[in-house]
Amino acid sequence: MTKPLRPIWSTHTSPLPPSPPSFPNFHPIVLCTASRRVHGAETSENGYIQGAADDHESWSHGLTPSVFWLNVDLLLSTREEDAPSVVAELLEKESQNGTVSTATLIRPTTNLSISSSQNPTLTPFNVVISCTSTPLPTSLLAAAHIKHYLPLHCPPGKLGSRALRTELPLLAPFLANAPLDAKILVCCPTGRDLSVGVGLAVLCMYADDTGLVDIRMRREGRGIDKSLIKQRLSWITTSNPALNPSRATLQSVNAVLLSSAQDQKATTALLPVRAKSILIGNIASSTPTPPPPSNDDIPPRSIPTLLFDHFPTTWSFHRTLSSTHPTTPSGTVTGHATFTPCVLPASFPPTLLYTEEGEFVTNEGASVEVGRKYVWQLLGSEDGGGERVVVRFFNDDDAKGGSEVGSNGEGIGALFVEMGCIEQGEARSKKEHLCGEDVYGATWRFGGGMMKEGREGDGDGDGDKGEGDMWWEVRYDVQGPRKEYVSETRYTKTQTQT
Repeated sequence: MTKPLRPIWSTHTSPLPPSPPSFPNFHPIVLCTASRRVHGAETSENGYIQGAADDHESWSHGLTPSVFWLNVDLLLSTREEDAPSVVAELLEKESQNGTVSTATLIRPTTNLSISSSQNPTLTPFNVVISCTSTPLPTSLLAAAHIKHYLPLHCPPGKLGSRALRTELPLLAPFLANAPLDAKILVCCPTGRDLSVGVGLAVLCMYADDTGLVDIRMRREGRGIDKSLIKQRLSWITTSNPALNPSRATLQSVNAVLLSSAQDQKATTALLPVRAKSILIGNIASSTPTPPPPSNDDIPPRSIPTLLFDHFPTTWSFHRTLSSTHPTTPSGTVTGHATFTPCVLPASFPPTLLYTEEGEFVTNEGASVEVGRKYVWQLLGSEDGGGERVVVRFFNDDDAKGGSEVGSNGEGIGALFVEMGCIEQGEARSKKEHLCGEDVYGATWRFGGGMMKEGREGDGDGDGDKGEGDMWWEVRYDVQGPRKEYVSETRYTKTQTQT
């Protein structure tokens, strides 16, 4: 080939040229898509194409360029349905080779490094932060005499990027207890995505313009803006061009760093509950855990308020879809759902953006990645109806950047369902939702731990007690000429293990 390849996107809004175009300087690859272009969603002015499959971490099954080129003939000769298992075997062989991950020092700092979590060298460091689905082995930490360790629970792929929104607020309380001469290592499975996002947050919060990372001097609020984030990211990419985080990771980091102090307080509402399992990252610390407040110290609050306090976090879910209509397949969905507090004017009620991503496997064995968004709001009792939770549609056409609720409520759509009175952990929608000719009805169930703020559960027959009783379920019954199905979803709290 004598000229480079260049992709050209054509969407349903792209104008057709009046005559056949000429491309003298490159070979065009015209990519036709039914998705739309989201302007301003990418650093380039041309915007971002939804569904462009550039988030390789969600479909590559962990395959890296080095493993691909070492096994290129085998991979290209493998049938598509066998490719995932072949990739898994190749990655397992690579991990067994005992290759040691080399950390990249982020200059101009002298004490912040980023590496892969695969066989990392920990001895030069005294503070370690991992972004993995499971914590690093205790034996590995003990051998390197690591006394300050923070495991951030981040599933693989885009789900892990989303999880950063609820995991990053743990950085500040963790580093507040770290030694002043902290030598920090941040690692993730690839060493190029989630760890870069966390490292970027550390630089924005604690590094001055000379590169001095001082955990005693925390920058927050108005001291962090998009210019600072871009400048600190350039330190990372200059130190190692391979450290290039995904768009989803950068969006999560921006959402946390640019949130207001009030929003950060709402996001970290669950920190005292999680401190027992997270902040004992001070492995050798014998500092006693402060006793929890007694029930007498906690003012009474409405059940919707208690439930809303639990939602700003990441949940694992399993959904069963049973359909009797030929156009709607039956199957199961597993994945993660995240509630993100929205920064809105005081005139708005407390608002959360619900985002879910998962894999839908039909009863016939076909699988596809799925996702959707809703807006949850906690309405007050001004109209005499008492506090209540409502679920609204997310209108991506009006939303800021097409992915989040805007600062003036852009993206908050029409009412979907409204939760009725909660009695004995159960609630029904106040009235059915009519969508065209199809009717939706909703039913919710909540574990005793959610109803009682983690105190002793009420015993619901599942054998759950106290903090373990942290789950909720929603069932949708849909009937009509176009749809006829029952959707049952159970959500369980995503816990970080130690």
